[in-house]
Amino acid sequence: MQNKINSADSLLAPSVALRPALRPARTAVALMTIGPHRQHGTPFAAAQEWIGFEVSNIKFLVPHAQVNEISEMVPVFRLPNTGRWLLGLVNLHGNLVPVFDLASLVGGTFDSKSKTMLLVLGRGDAIAAIVVNDIPNRKRFGASNRTPLPAFPDAIRDYVSNAYAEEDQVWLELDHVRFFEMMARRISG
Repeated sequence: MQNKINSADSLLAPSVALRPALRPARTAVALMTIGPHRQHGTPFAAAQEWIGFEVSNIKFLVPHAQVNEISEMVPVFRLPNTGRWLLGLVNLHGNLVPVFDLASLVGGTFDSKSKTMLLVLGRGDAIAAIVVNDIPNRKRFGASNRTPLPAFPDAIRDYVSNAYAEEDQVWLELDHVRFFEMMARRISG
């Protein structure tokens, strides 16, 4: 019994976990799993695998390799004194994961007729989730699918880098890393 480890000793307090400046520095491994930043408008040389999802009638893409998990909605625990865009935290496999409401950021709401899912992106301490309408699906786009950026809400302008056309639909490439970093600054600011 003397060798029993108190697991609570190794956990961060919620106030520390939610304030990036107080957390330990990210490891090189954690940074590598996020993926490299790309310049706006920089196309990939060949077709790339994407996960497509919809929020408030806007179609988004994130790189398939950055998707950690797609899950049914689980109970979300609200955090006091945060904006509508942060729904709260969920417990996924014993890890606290922040859940962001992209719909409220673009001035919309979720389609109550669609199935609500969690799209979990990133790995390690660089993990977060977005609530999406319906089940995300796999897409494949390359440079030949690129199209000029259409009109979309200003609130997400800094997080959309490219647009891809598929028949009569336009899919926006969401820079989820920059999006999550901005949200983290809002929480800690």
